[in-house]
Amino acid sequence: MKTTAFRLCLTALVLLTAFLVSCGGSKKSVPAGPVPAANTTLQAETGNNTSTAGSFAAQSNGNARASNVSKLPIASLLYSGATTKIYVTWLGWFGQPNHMDVGYVSDSTTQVHAQVQDMISRGIAGAIADWHGLGNASSEAATQLLKKEAEANSGQFQFAIMEDKGSLGAAAIDNGCDVTDQLISDLTYIASQYESSPAYIRVNDRPLVYFFDVDAYYIDWPRLLSSVPGNPFVLLRGTNGFTRSTADGGYSWVSIQQSSPFDPELNLQQTFFQAAQQAPQRLAVGTAFKGFNDTLAAWGTNRVIDQNCGETWLQSLSEIGKFYSSGNQLPALQIATWNDYEEGTSIEDGIDNCVFLTPSQSGNTISWSVNGNEDTIDHYTVFVSTDGTNLSPLIDVPSGTHAVDLSKASLSASTTYFVFVKAVGQPSIQNKMSPAIAFRVGDQPPSAALAVSQSGGLTYSASTSASSGNVAQSVIDFGDGTVVNGGSASHTYSRVGKYLITATVSDAAGASSVAVQQISAKPSSSGVTISSPGNNTSANWPTSLVASANSQTAVSAMQVLIDGSVAYAAHGDTINTTLKVFTGTHQITVQSLDASDNATASASLTVDGEPGDISPTAHITVTAMPNISPTTVLGCTATSSDPDGFVNGLLLQYSDGSKFSTPAALETFAAPGTYTATATVTDNFGATNTTTTTFSVGGGSVMVMANPVIENQQRRQDEIPSGSMQLRQQAAPSLVLGRH
Repeated sequence: MKTTAFRLCLTALVLLTAFLVSCGGSKKSVPAGPVPAANTTLQAETGNNTSTAGSFAAQSNGNARASNVSKLPIASLLYSGATTKIYVTWLGWFGQPNHMDVGYVSDSTTQVHAQVQDMISRGIAGAIADWHGLGNASSEAATQLLKKEAEANSGQFQFAIMEDKGSLGAAAIDNGCDVTDQLISDLTYIASQYESSPAYIRVNDRPLVYFFDVDAYYIDWPRLLSSVPGNPFVLLRGTNGFTRSTADGGYSWVSIQQSSPFDPELNLQQTFFQAAQQAPQRLAVGTAFKGFNDTLAAWGTNRVIDQNCGETWLQSLSEIGKFYSSGNQLPALQIATWNDYEEGTSIEDGIDNCVFLTPSQSGNTISWSVNGNEDTIDHYTVFVSTDGTNLSPLIDVPSGTHAVDLSKASLSASTTYFVFVKAVGQPSIQNKMSPAIAFRVGDQPPSAALAVSQSGGLTYSASTSASSGNVAQSVIDFGDGTVVNGGSASHTYSRVGKYLITATVSDAAGASSVAVQQISAKPSSSGVTISSPGNNTSANWPTSLVASANSQTAVSAMQVLIDGSVAYAAHGDTINTTLKVFTGTHQITVQSLDASDNATASASLTVDGEPGDISPTAHITVTAMPNISPTTVLGCTATSSDPDGFVNGLLLQYSDGSKFSTPAALETFAAPGTYTATATVTDNFGATNTTTTTFSVGGGSVMVMANPVIENQQRRQDEIPSGSMQLRQQAAPSLVLGRH
């Protein structure tokens, strides 16, 4: 499998990291003198410091819970000497009923202010507003607030508009997929409402406008550009921006074209940068991303790029340095995205690096072990506290250093000090705080040991002991909010997954040490166990997929296959996620994989996906385009519909062999004659419908003919021929709620 190379590289990286961490690095001494006054709190150093809603919880698509995030400048992850402007794609649609609840509404002055301040604190120069037209009133209101906030931070923050294909859907339905007039109207409005702002991004004194997949429809670009005010600087998605005469440049984007979730698909970035270098007169805007996961999006099709505990983020930024340098600057970078929670690309909430720390004491030396990839950590800050709440920063030490000497600090022998070590992440990666250890000058605490065993099901027993010293008090934290006083305890977890169990042991004077152990709470049965869904049950989105593995061979990852095709994968020996199972009867197989990507065990079951889904209705209109040629037609499937959802994919094929996966299908036939157009549309749950239209073309006109036989096939996903399964990955038409 293609995954192998990436997994082997990851294994080598993890082994190297483990080796470096075990070495411990050098030891730094705390400066001589009294302990600095407390100037922060444990809450401030661990609590939510982002514009993410405080109530936001971690999601199965990889979005991290609201937390403490590194505010180091993102540009520091680029090549040395980079002057690249960092922008983010910003979505203003949250709070609407057809989108995920993320705990805030986008059209809130308070929320937009918090977002811009958070962006500025991370070195972000501006936001690209994904604009869905005047038909989306709340999104438009949010964008107006973004403009005002940018103006209030003049000189520090800018903004620009990205015209999304979603703004053109209604016009496509009304005008046979020709959206030129609507786009002229939109750009005229954008010019009057936004481009005149002093905070609007301009290139060579021209207002910059991004276009996101608007070429899903027909646009007469020469007429459009001659009709709109302001002479906008046109930026298209992908390499089209470097080849089309009507474009001034292109921007890169996260794309998913392979079935391997562990492949970050950096080759697509490489292709973009190579094309950019062949067109130096055009503007190139690169991209960076933490990953991608649309399993919680209504329009999702189980497309995943694994975050790999922050490594995907670092790799996507590092890739830029292969093409640009201090002597050959990348002008701008657009992060995909600031807050697209539905497709699992948001960095607003930070990126989880899966790291945890275990501190320890030996004499006056405080040490800590690092579990996880240390390249996701920028530095460590050591704090002390006399009350466990108010913190005094003692020293910052670089990543790779895992010990500090407190002997020079003026610490009172009669005071108990709580010591914390904070791993400050690389830019926009979550910061991680260690558990506290209690330190008393001249007192060596008992050395904590932790034993964990599985009692049955998801029930685990934990017990503490001390390899040295006398234990006066023990506390066990099971990592899910359950904390028990005592040297032993039993606990039943409510869900399969990874948890950190922390044991703290203290002596009579109050000095303490900790032991931390990560467990996978899972059934004890050997092989692969699928806990959800059940066999021969109905599967309705979002379908919970819970599985685990026990094997004599170490389980490196697990993957989910639907009818033999990879639909999801995750590192570790448990999966607890949601997936979309399309209409029809399907076999779900879960495999455990070793470090070489070999399947070590598997389990399968059968489900009936979306049994209540009603099939869509395909519809085709064909319009002559004499302004292009006498035999050119514009086929349009935008009027296709779905009674209980929306159209999420399509394929139109003309009888001359041409195929299109967009609502608009512009085709010039070799000669006048009679032809057919066959359209297959797929709804958001995979049901399809096919129809065929016969027409004659010539002399700049089209005549739609009565069909002796018109296909009107309605199929469940399990009835679709295997060659049509590609529809899952096709670009979505106008009725799709989200973006790709």
